[in-house]
Amino acid sequence: MAAQIQATLTDESISTTYRALKHMYYAMRTQIFWDGNKRTALISANYILLLNRNGVLHIEEKKLEHWNELLSEFYETNEDEKIIDWTYNNCIFGIDY
Repeated sequence: MAAQIQATLTDESISTTYRALKHMYYAMRTQIFWDGNKRTALISANYILLLNRNGVLHIEEKKLEHWNELLSEFYETNEDEKIIDWTYNNCIFGIDY
């Protein structure tokens, strides 16, 4: 498990945003901790995003139902491209100067 996380976080062939999302969903699905896996994964993704000035990840309340459907599909199939794409397009917010 630690090797998979390390490989994802250090893969410079993919963007930092993609790495953050890939890590987040991997951590959610593998249930690293006894409790709080989604919260911890979301915080760690935001840490990566903010550290690299790539915005912040926030799932708006009105989008939670759809996100939960995508998350359930991901948990069942382990195919993360659909939920990563949706998250990127709907849940990453930056600062407009």
